[in-house]
Amino acid sequence: MKGFNFQFRHPDSVSDIHRVIDFLAKQPLGYPKYCAWVQRTEAELQTGYKQVIMALSDNHLVGDLVYQKHKQLPRVREIKNLRVHPELRRRDFAHFMLRQAEEHERQKFDALLIDSRTDNPSMIEFLTFCGYTPIAQTPLYDSNCPDVVMIKSFNARTEKGIIYNAKKIILS
Repeated sequence: MKGFNFQFRHPDSVSDIHRVIDFLAKQPLGYPKYCAWVQRTEAELQTGYKQVIMALSDNHLVGDLVYQKHKQLPRVREIKNLRVHPELRRRDFAHFMLRQAEEHERQKFDALLIDSRTDNPSMIEFLTFCGYTPIAQTPLYDSNCPDVVMIKSFNARTEKGIIYNAKKIILS
């Protein structure tokens, strides 16, 4: 690859949302009911319930970070999908997109939740490096593969309560 031309942004058209959905659909990673999730995500991106940060290289979509307000925890945002094309990993794309999700409308949120499969230690190590703390280990999507749920709190005053409530909801 000669040089580089990277861009990070939110979608600005229905066409961009379709690009994101195509990118997600081509990478199921073995999650059960993944196709149904992708279909719901398309509708939720169009309504604004979910948001996405797109990573582009020479105008080709090479990464995404999908996030939303947590359905049960007020003032908590949840990362639903984070991936970067394998050929462009280790360039800090994921870290940059995480920081953007952390800062976007930060005053409205006290914490960010994210999960990763336990069989993906490099992701868990990356999230730890980014300041996320494991709070629970439980099978969220597949009973044969547990997930590590991690949190990054932005409000020291409410941190203990948020973590307590998050654990309670996740483990119930």
